Amino acid sequence: MQKIDKLGSIPLETAKGFRKYKTENWGNIPEDIKAPLRQQLYDEQHGVCCYCCKSLGKESTTIEHLQSRNDYPHKCFDYDNLLLSCRTPKQCDNAKGSQELPLTPLMDECESEINLNLAGELDSDSERGVESIEILKLNNRQICNWRKSLIDTISFVFDPTQSSIPPIGIQNPETLELILNSYPDLNQKHELEYIVKKLTR
Repeated sequence: MQKIDKLGSIPLETAKGFRKYKTENWGNIPEDIKAPLRQQLYDEQHGVCCYCCKSLGKESTTIEHLQSRNDYPHKCFDYDNLLLSCRTPKQCDNAKGSQELPLTPLMDECESEINLNLAGELDSDSERGVESIEILKLNNRQICNWRKSLIDTISFVFDPTQSSIPPIGIQNPETLELILNSYPDLNQKHELEYIVKKLTR
């Protein structure tokens, strides 16, 4: 999880459509009305999932209500309550359902309270961080292996004289920059930047 800064408001065409369908179930709102919102959230989040920070395919996303539509119906169309999540089974939005997260990507503290170790596992010293990781299932084997593979691609730039416990120093920032800039896919670059930020902060 990383901090997401909400930079705008609902696109005008989506806002108009929402007014027309405001009494409808969210699932009954036509996709062409949601599409501009989906694209804006995608751009705002640099193409990565709001929870696991994996690259999002545009066809495999869901517009996530941070506070659930069932418990907070008045926030259903509130832009500050909308994020873009992956559709990974038993993880992220799929695992969260209508549960309330004590620590969210809109809180500055998610940057400092959720940590990453060299095994690719997330941990936290705070109760709310631990609870959020558990609710979202952010330490399942598949996601930890993905993080570990990204860590392995840059491990040779780590300072070997330092502790292996984050924060970890970078021995060769120029090489790291070359690696980051070599990714033709910006979303994959953002994935790696997330890993670097979590390990070095």
